[in-house]
Amino acid sequence: MRRFLTAMVISFFCTVSAFAGEPVRTLKIVTSHDAPVEVKDAAAAVASAVQSHSLLKVFAEGRPAEAVESEKLLQQPVADRAFSHLVVVGLLSDPMVKRTWQQEARPLSDGLYVFGFGFFTGDIGYIESDRNRFLHSEAIAAAPFETEIVTITGTTPAGVAAAVKAFLEKGLINGVIAGGKWTRLQAGLLDRDPLPKEFALPALLPDQIGKFIRVGVTQASEDEYRGVLQDTGVAPAEIWRAKYYVPGPWDGQGWRAAFIAYHTGLHRRATGNTLWVARFESADIAQQAAAKIAAAAELAADKDTVSDRYNGKQPPFDKNDSPGPLTLWRKGEWVIMSTLPKPETDRVFADLAKK
Repeated sequence: MRRFLTAMVISFFCTVSAFAGEPVRTLKIVTSHDAPVEVKDAAAAVASAVQSHSLLKVFAEGRPAEAVESEKLLQQPVADRAFSHLVVVGLLSDPMVKRTWQQEARPLSDGLYVFGFGFFTGDIGYIESDRNRFLHSEAIAAAPFETEIVTITGTTPAGVAAAVKAFLEKGLINGVIAGGKWTRLQAGLLDRDPLPKEFALPALLPDQIGKFIRVGVTQASEDEYRGVLQDTGVAPAEIWRAKYYVPGPWDGQGWRAAFIAYHTGLHRRATGNTLWVARFESADIAQQAAAKIAAAAELAADKDTVSDRYNGKQPPFDKNDSPGPLTLWRKGEWVIMSTLPKPETDRVFADLAKK
């Protein structure tokens, strides 16, 4: 019994020591020890891009990234997972992929289901991003800052490799990618095809807006297309959301900081500091759609400009607490919405007006 109690005490103090002092936010690249070679190579490619990739640089904060095995990290104290940004690279069977899984998708015996995209089999890559669930858990009494998780997975090694390529080269942080041949297991009401390996981003999404850096793009799911269809009567040809980062929003503490951190975070439904762009078949259709979207969002026409520009506020966190402005305008066949601060939105508006 004495030996057992001694072990308990040692375990307790080891756990406490992990929380002692001010935690330091780090970046960990995570993959399973028994991952296929192609998956391990993909994870190594992520690790080698830390100093050049916009989001990985933000995550690292000038510190070296740590490569760690999924199995070992799950055996370590929760703090080792909670206080780090995590980029998890692995097959659907990877234990860390299973622990960081959201409710947007689920693995199948012969493929993958993703809400808003459908049922797939074959070589499919999948990326989803969110707040670090280990930080926002009962094991952590109070979050000293925000950390994020990017899970890059797939049905096959080719699918994982395609997803990593999309993350590294295009900044995709939420989406479905074709890694090779694929088919649908069954048809659904919210089906949308995966992106091809060599997909292109809209040219009107700037890499940087003042101090705001583009750190990721999200592929819109079919439910979002249906929402636009309901508001306007016509579905766009394509929809993208670009996430921009500036230091500060991930550094606060308390309930309001938690709302801001999520709002400005990487989840597919987190709309803060974002440019939303939708392309319609023609400029005329886009003009009509812009007016209808503005009406649905309760935006008012901007009397100071001669273009189709509308201004308003983002939906509030509570009854009287909007997180910031919401601006919509049209550029050719594109409709653009911005939740960036007004100076940055005005800058994007002016730059696009010159093109």
